[in-house]
This record gives sequence, structure tokens and C-alpha cells, in this order.
Amino acid sequence: MYKDAYEHTRYFAEECGKRIAGETEVIKASDYIVKEFESYGVDVELHHFKLPICKITHSQFKAKVDGDWKVLKHTPVLFAKETPAEGITYPLVYCEGGSIANIEAKDVEGKAVLICRDSYVEYPDLDMYKRLYQYGVKAVFYTSSDGHRDIPYVYANYSYMDEPFTIPTAILKYDDAMELAKREDVEIFYNCQFTLEETETRNTIGMIEGTNPELGNILVCAHLDSAESSVGAADDAGGVGCVMEMARYFGNLKKQGILPKRTIRFIAWSGHECGLYGSRNFILDYPEVIDNMKFVFNYDIIGNALSSPLIWAGCNEKVEKEINQVVEDCGFDWNVDIGPWIVDTISFAFKGIPHLTLTSGFYAINHTPYDNMHFISEQSFITPLQFSEAMLNWLVNTDDISQGYPEDLYEDMKKYGKMYGWGFFED
Repeated sequence: MYKDAYEHTRYFAEECGKRIAGETEVIKASDYIVKEFESYGVDVELHHFKLPICKITHSQFKAKVDGDWKVLKHTPVLFAKETPAEGITYPLVYCEGGSIANIEAKDVEGKAVLICRDSYVEYPDLDMYKRLYQYGVKAVFYTSSDGHRDIPYVYANYSYMDEPFTIPTAILKYDDAMELAKREDVEIFYNCQFTLEETETRNTIGMIEGTNPELGNILVCAHLDSAESSVGAADDAGGVGCVMEMARYFGNLKKQGILPKRTIRFIAWSGHECGLYGSRNFILDYPEVIDNMKFVFNYDIIGNALSSPLIWAGCNEKVEKEINQVVEDCGFDWNVDIGPWIVDTISFAFKGIPHLTLTSGFYAINHTPYDNMHFISEQSFITPLQFSEAMLNWLVNTDDISQGYPEDLYEDMKKYGKMYGWGFFED
């Protein structure tokens, strides 16, 4: 099983390559999944939807220190605002983490700001954009983390790119940002243009119908698309490989006449990287499935040879106890952390649907060219698949999965979803 998960991952990363949602490579990968699902005896459906593609046509960042201009490596934030064709030139002000106190302590009006935070973990969010706009900031530059091997590509929210508070944004290398932060006389030049187009992509769905559909359904998922400049081996071809092997496992049981009580859907999302579009459109287009959804089992970043598996979950204490019991029964010393995370499960949180995301860590390569098969091993799939088999057997066959969250957790989910504009929470 784990060797097959590795081979799926290799196919997506090496045979398909960079898989930008809406482009041919992600369709090639989807076609591969369809053939595999059909061979497992799993029913297949394709869910088509529209989404935007952002292509950077030109981007340059320079910093002027002591009278000399120096070109610095950077990545433009996709779906942020482009600059005028001639570019922008502003003094640069370092504002630490970008808190109100940090901003108010500096003269930032009509200037660009540098904010130190791991842009891969904390994408540009709506709250920060609104705050900077309130204080008259004209452009914002974030850092990569000090452990990232390269500067990751990240995304702003497409739905808000025409709002006045969205400003030109880019990510700088940690060491370069550190040098700029030490100075008080820095001037920057930034020039970025891009094209936008709407295209069509698809989620790839496999299904095994349960014997007791009144018990609801279970979703097993990961995202098939990769970030710009990456073939996304760990993030998240490895996750899709795990989804496929769980489909194979339950497909084999089906061939033996052994069916789960609950219906299981196995989904490879497209459009994750540009704003969780795959899961968002699935929720909009399949309301009857969502209304009867009992659990979402998600993978995001699986397969790193050096890894330490971790579970992020959204659930109440009763379900948390069950997850921890499965971890213990498997003999693993994994942490189960409860709270929101920037993955597709946040799309389901408005319904209080319990969920978990299994991740294997080592985020230094993600969203960069380093996220390739060099860092992936067959053995790294063993424990994730062992846990998956045990957890999913409980999920599809137990008579009751307690729904809903504690109030404080629900509020955290709501805050997170609204901060990035990715949730379905109502005011």
C-alpha cells in the first residue's frame, strides 16, 4: 500500500509536474486518478467549476541602501494588486509583526512596510490589509521563515483583489529582510504586473455507497493542485496518494462483499492553492451531501522522508478522545492539536462538521522548487496509512460521531475563516 502511495506521488510530481488548477497538467493528474479509482471498483464523478488563474508577467524588487540600488530576490503575492507599469518607489518602514502598536510607533503613511512573519504559514490576510490601508500604507512586504530553503509563493484572496485595502505585496528572503530591517534609510522600488483569466477545472470524486446511508457520509480528501514554481510532491501529491490508497483499501473490501455503513467519498481537490476553491465549490454545489456530512478526513503535506506526523482537528471532546484512542491503539506518539488551520477543512467548519488534517511536517521546502521527489520516501507513507485505515474503519462503522464544536473553538474557526475570506460563516 505504501509503495503504491509513493508511486502515485511520483507520477503526479514527475510525470505531470507543476499542477496549476485550470491547466492541462492537473487534468492529466485527474485522468490518472479516474483510471485508478475505476480499477478499484470505486464509482467516479467529476465536479467541474470555474476559477481564476493569475500569471505574473513581470516582477522586480530593488532596495536602495546608502545610495546604491540592489536587486533582491522575491516572490510576488498572487492575486494581490499589481503596480503601475512604471513601478512604485517608497521609503520602507520595518513594523515587526504588524500589530497596531508596531504600526502606530512608526510613520507609515504613504510608505511601504516590512512585516516579519512566516508568509507560508500566515498568508496575507484581510485583517492586515485593512489595518495597513487604514494607516495609509502603499505596499507591504512579508518575510519567508528563517528555515525556508527558498522564498515560497503565496496567495492573496482573489475575491478581494479589487478592494481598495488590497495593496501590492511580495515576499522577501529572510536574510535580505533582516538586513533591511536593521536600516532606517531604506527606499524600495517594486514593479509587478500580471494577467488574470477565468478557466475551468475539476474535483475528482470517488464514492463507495454505504449500507446505512441514514448514518451520513464521510469525506477523505487532499488537494491535487500545486503552488506556483513547485511540483508539490509533499504538498500535496503525497496526500492525494494516501486518498487513493484508502480508496483502493475500501474498494478491495467492496469486491469481497464487505461494505461500510456510511458512504465514503474520496476527493482530490483542484483550486486549493488559489483560495480553497475546490472545497468551496463542492460545498456550494453539493448541499445535500454537506447537510449529511459526519466527518472530513484531510491530508495536507505527506511523504517527507524526515517527518513527524501531526494531527490538526476540529471537533468536540468526545471525538477528540476517539482520535487520540486510535492514535494510541496504533502505538504512535502523535500530537492531536485542536484548532483552525489553513487547509480545506476550514471550508466545512461553519457547519460544525468534525474533521482532522493529517500532516507530516517539514515545511521548509513547501511552495518552492525544492518540494520534489528528492525529499520523499516510501517509508514515510507507512504510519500515515496505518493510522488512516484504523481511523476510517472507526468513522465509517461506528453508530455515532458526535457533531459540533465547543463555543470557543467555533469562534476560533469563524475568526480564521473570516480573516482570510475563505469561510462560509455568517455575521
